[in-house]
Amino acid sequence: MPGGYSVRMVRDLLGPTLTPHVGLRSGDLGVMAPLGNGEFAVVFGDSFRGVNLLGEWLSPVGVVATLADGTIQVERPLNAGAGVTQLIAYNRPTHNFTLTPSDIINIDGTLYMQGMWHHGLGNVDTTEIWASRDRGRTWRSVGATDPGYLGGVGNLISWERGPDGLIYVVSTSFTRSNPVYLSRFALPDITERTRWQLFDPSTGAWSRDGAPILSGGVKAGELNLRYIDGHWVLAMFNNETLQVEVRASTTLAREWDSVPTAVVAKHGPWENKQSPMNFSQPYGGYIVPGSTLADLNIVISQWNTADNSRYNATQFTVRGLDSFFGAAR
Repeated sequence: MPGGYSVRMVRDLLGPTLTPHVGLRSGDLGVMAPLGNGEFAVVFGDSFRGVNLLGEWLSPVGVVATLADGTIQVERPLNAGAGVTQLIAYNRPTHNFTLTPSDIINIDGTLYMQGMWHHGLGNVDTTEIWASRDRGRTWRSVGATDPGYLGGVGNLISWERGPDGLIYVVSTSFTRSNPVYLSRFALPDITERTRWQLFDPSTGAWSRDGAPILSGGVKAGELNLRYIDGHWVLAMFNNETLQVEVRASTTLAREWDSVPTAVVAKHGPWENKQSPMNFSQPYGGYIVPGSTLADLNIVISQWNTADNSRYNATQFTVRGLDSFFGAAR
């Protein structure tokens, strides 16, 4: 790859020969949080018992996984029981109604998951936060937010705990058409979003009003914020460039337009051989727990919307981002 880093496609997370033991064969997204002892939770969005969007439709579902010899291995369901079940129970009033997870985070042994109830891309009914105190087996709602909050740019989020103990959140709309915003909160305020402080990079102030931290050449889609090796790492699908991109900075509260961009996966024709620089219709981009800047694993989704012949989440390994971002020792 240009810029001194390398990208390798590893393999899909789900499939008939990979995950029949959990009763799941296709799904997308794959937000992750560590569980301890080398295990981590992986929560998928719209998922199916079969391939090509066939079989029972579930969303969200979760699995427990490990990183064995550099490859993600699905071990068992996140829920109790032998096979995956929907983590949140609900009925679908219409054919396209679903619950999409934005991100999960582990705070002192409690998992928090934020998700969006919606009728297709851009049609968010509400967002909600759930908590699990039993490693993801059961979940309870701890609060909901109107989709009009922040004009919609607070609906799709990713969050990470900072060294100061505060939770930092990057957010955008669920339309793949807006920039990225930054906010923060103390854990007791997790469900009181009016108490979350927004950042304005033009003034450096935290207040009730904010401005985008990343807007130049960006139409933000799915995004993932993690603190790795003293750097804030932002992975994101950029609908402007049709790429999954990674940025990293030692400072989070700043403008991010000038931060260098590493391309992990770029859209290209379906008829061409699939590779990092020709990965058709990519989206998502979620960092695997245990990643470093030198050896970063990321899960990227792919969906052939023309015929549903391809729908899955795929592991990529990126090496050399420590050098690319000037963090190599």
